[in-house]
Amino acid sequence: MSWNFQVNLSGITPASTGARALPEGFYTGTVIGAEPGQSSTGRTQIALKVQVADGEFMGIVRTTRLGVPENAEDKVLYYWRACFESLGYTPAQIDAGVVTVSEDILKGRTAHFYYKPGDKDAGIYEDFKFLTPSDWTTRKASFEAGKAAQGSALGSAQVAKAAAGGVVAAPMGAALGGGLNGGGLNGGGLAQPAVSVAAPASSIGGNAVSKDSLLAALNRG
Repeated sequence: MSWNFQVNLSGITPASTGARALPEGFYTGTVIGAEPGQSSTGRTQIALKVQVADGEFMGIVRTTRLGVPENAEDKVLYYWRACFESLGYTPAQIDAGVVTVSEDILKGRTAHFYYKPGDKDAGIYEDFKFLTPSDWTTRKASFEAGKAAQGSALGSAQVAKAAAGGVVAAPMGAALGGGLNGGGLNGGGLAQPAVSVAAPASSIGGNAVSKDSLLAALNRG
């Protein structure tokens, strides 16, 4: 059976083999959709699609779902409150009374949110939280300061390790390898005495410690 249809693909982004990864962080984004659906338990919920609006990850879309409140004590109300404040609605607007929630008052609004990717293999769900602009600003600053401090600590550890290996361990290791192990003390079955040998300042620039000077120092011990 033959078939055909008409389509305009101009300006359409090709489908890829997988979604772009979005690392943990604090982002702003635009709500591009709010669609009703049901959870696995049958509860009505709204799927909010948010497109990252800044930085190198601009354009990535993530979806979060909020259940439709079922009564005045439903704890999901707290999440809807965070959502509305995240989208820039003021407390005065929200506290005015009953609000009719629809896609029209959500779509196109700028959201402030925190995101952390999940791990399906480990059974960990991704984390998406709407935050008030002030809370977002505070947490983002703290998060980035922590990342900077961690990077600095790791860098300092590498520098210290390199310094210890290059200035002290490498020259002394070369001298001991040629003077003790290679000279026959360990190979001759004698116990290696516990001594401390200080390398002269000139050895820092090169291996200036001689075999004779080391053996003399050991005999003095």
